[in-house]
Amino acid sequence: MKNFHPFTSLQGKFTLYLSILILATMSTLAYWNISREKKLMQDVIVKEGKALVESLAISCTNTMLYEEIGLIEEGGLLDNYISDLMQRKDLHIIYAMILDSKGKVIAHSSMNEVGSSYQDEITEKILTSWNTLLQYPSENVLDISSPLAISTKRWGTLRIGISLENLKKEVSSLALKYIFYTGGLILLATGVIGLLFGFITKPLKSLTKEMDGMRSGTDPPPFSETADDEIGILRKSYYQLLKRIKDDENERERTQRNLFLTEKMVAIGKLTSGVAHEINNPLGGLLNCIYHFKRRDLSPERQLEYLQLMEDGIKRIQKTVTNLLEYAQTPDPERSATDFNFLIQKSLSLLDYQIKKKQIEVVKEIPEKLPLVEVDRNQMSQVFVNIFLNSIQAMEGGGTLKIGAGVSDGRLVVTISDTGKGVPEDILPKVFDPFFTTKGEGTGLGLWIAQGIVERHGGTIQLSNGEGQGAIVEIQFPIDRK
Repeated sequence: MKNFHPFTSLQGKFTLYLSILILATMSTLAYWNISREKKLMQDVIVKEGKALVESLAISCTNTMLYEEIGLIEEGGLLDNYISDLMQRKDLHIIYAMILDSKGKVIAHSSMNEVGSSYQDEITEKILTSWNTLLQYPSENVLDISSPLAISTKRWGTLRIGISLENLKKEVSSLALKYIFYTGGLILLATGVIGLLFGFITKPLKSLTKEMDGMRSGTDPPPFSETADDEIGILRKSYYQLLKRIKDDENERERTQRNLFLTEKMVAIGKLTSGVAHEINNPLGGLLNCIYHFKRRDLSPERQLEYLQLMEDGIKRIQKTVTNLLEYAQTPDPERSATDFNFLIQKSLSLLDYQIKKKQIEVVKEIPEKLPLVEVDRNQMSQVFVNIFLNSIQAMEGGGTLKIGAGVSDGRLVVTISDTGKGVPEDILPKVFDPFFTTKGEGTGLGLWIAQGIVERHGGTIQLSNGEGQGAIVEIQFPIDRK
């Protein structure tokens, strides 16, 4: 059973890619919005804080001026300003102070700091600046300072610290909202995609089942009308492809059958001279016996002898014609358990005249009992006749045709070798090509058709040159049909 991976399906991939797209888009928008909101809120704090410090600085400057010229007495008015400032709840002020021109604390929100002198870097910048100054002593604190001065006369500096903790909390809360919205949107999109893809992929799944159910050699199912969308077009194209494949297969089988018959007729033509000899010799004997019977000068013993000769001749003719007819017929391919020893001997009998005429010695190294192999006998007979004919034609001055058979690794191995001139090494790879011949005659289809027959039976055929001379053909067949 195949392991199911959710993201290997089209639906899973689309869901994953869309989720990544939503996540990337929402993250970008969230970062941009959060940064924008943070800047806006920070700008509001800065604006309000700056306005507060500058407005209060005017009051503090007037008070210090009046105290200096004696219009009012020192009575803690500055401390009241600082105390009122700390009572404000809108800006989250964490400290407020008034420094003199040397950095000494005149008034402070914490009474313990009054009289202290600050010499830090931030204070030094404050004391030298004649404008409102914004600084960040730490990540969560905004320091705003404004000089207490009129023209070139300076009495000191008003300084407050505003906490940015609430700003940080609001930004974190906004980020959590975006995370929640993004997760919800992804879940919603996943559900919608699953629902929509159920409708979209249903015809695809149906087509897939039909494709899985098709078997080689079977007729395509009748085409049924489908929708005009892309899936419908794909379904229509699939059925048209099946029809073209079936038509091409029928045409291929028809062409192959014609080539098969053509090569067989060529082989029959080559057998004609031998068959004619096998028939003419007995016919000559029959005519001689008939001639003596007509003379009516035969003794009863001689008549019986001539009748027996006539019977033997007729049987010989009958056997030759029967073998030729069995070889020439083209029944539908039909496999049956076949004894290759008998099949080889029967194929050799068709070539008996050519073998004797060229004085070829046939050496058979075949065990008496070979395992039966399920093959089409007529087709396999054509394979052996074609190979034997090639070997006989290669041995013009006589030679030895050696046929061996045996079992190796669960396969029946038949080896056919001759002592002819062999095959040139440069054309050895082409011998199984259709219409390739080196003899200047014939169709060049013999070995190609033989290879096709052997391979359709699950076997293999190879041709090579012997160590000394001649060619070697090795054919292997699986003993177990499965």
